[in-house]
Amino acid sequence: MKEDAKKQIFAGIDIGTTKVCAIIAEWSEDKPIKILGIGQSQSVGLNRGIVNDINETVSAIEKAVLEAESQSGYKIESAYVGITGEHIRGINNTGVVTVSKTNTRIPTDQEITENDIQRVLDHAQSITLPQERRILHILSQEFKIDDHSGIKNPLGMSGHRLEARVHLVTSGKTVEKNLKTCMDKAGIEVTGFVLEPLASAFALLDPNEKKLGVALLDIGGGTTDVIVYYDNGVHHTGVIPFGGNSITNDIAHGVQTTVEQAEELKCKYGSCKGALASEEELISIKGIGGRGEKTMSPRKLASFIEPRMKEIFTFANSEIHKSDYRGSFTFGIVITGGGSLLNNVEDLAQEIFRQPIKIGIPTEVDGIADKIQDPIYSTAVGLIHYAIYNRDAVEDISSWGNGFPIIGKIINKIKNFFGNLY
Repeated sequence: MKEDAKKQIFAGIDIGTTKVCAIIAEWSEDKPIKILGIGQSQSVGLNRGIVNDINETVSAIEKAVLEAESQSGYKIESAYVGITGEHIRGINNTGVVTVSKTNTRIPTDQEITENDIQRVLDHAQSITLPQERRILHILSQEFKIDDHSGIKNPLGMSGHRLEARVHLVTSGKTVEKNLKTCMDKAGIEVTGFVLEPLASAFALLDPNEKKLGVALLDIGGGTTDVIVYYDNGVHHTGVIPFGGNSITNDIAHGVQTTVEQAEELKCKYGSCKGALASEEELISIKGIGGRGEKTMSPRKLASFIEPRMKEIFTFANSEIHKSDYRGSFTFGIVITGGGSLLNNVEDLAQEIFRQPIKIGIPTEVDGIADKIQDPIYSTAVGLIHYAIYNRDAVEDISSWGNGFPIIGKIINKIKNFFGNLY
């Protein structure tokens, strides 16, 4: 959505397992993103990124959008929408073509054209997929010309053999269609679906981190998303089917209380490290179903939290190792999402990953920015960054084939291919 040539309005909607967050922002050249409106509502129609109740999901979207619209004074007509879940798959692939002959006077010099780049990108995404799946993103690693690797943009360079190394993210068509149905019923056009950890990376990671190595963990309510960057490219994406809700449920079972009270206990008193939690302090827990009130120490509460967080981090570590990157990342591990707010999360993460740990918070924004300087808004803010970066690209999400989104000009394909450098 646009207002004029100098100032543009963008919207992003993060539809999560525990919350729906809508953000409306203003952007103009050489100025920080200005957040105009934020809307949030409880999400009860999704489970681990998958819609299980369309009407509940539509209601949550409408509530969050209405709040964002009321704050900003703008109406959301279209938006980028975050997507995650166990249906997401990532795979590294390579495309290779022979450079087309040109009219150069020197027969050994073949200049790489837009058509060559188009062909090699097409080849890189030519994989056989089940009918129910499609390619969601083609994410960059590098171009290679003959024996020269690490090339960002090969246009105009000379060579005989052009290679493109990419990370392909595939998703389930049915999952996307159900999300799109919810958005349609809420009266909002889906500009495009964006992998949630990719969106979060746009909000949290800078080019140095992406170049020298970093892994991002986004601990949401239903899933924990992983994305690995090094050498200016995405080398792995993964989704773990556990998140903050798993911890809440463990507390509810262990303490014998409601999910609502378990969530409150987790947020107010929870710790990822039992050894660092108080044993003397007593927490009052309301009785359920006629049972009497009881007390518990924060250390006892941590005994339900620490094992699950260890499990999440251990699975995340396994996902990171699938990237084939060996050793420690220069910039270590960035943790974001609601799960990153638990007490002593950095201590436990350091113990599991044995790398530098940082909590990721979106910061480079203006307007009512103080409200979103919180890890729970990383994906939503990242969707705005993604929308701005891809503002000249035209995507056709109604085309459910195996190809990547249709982009009008080859320069936009190169830009999209290396969009993770933003």
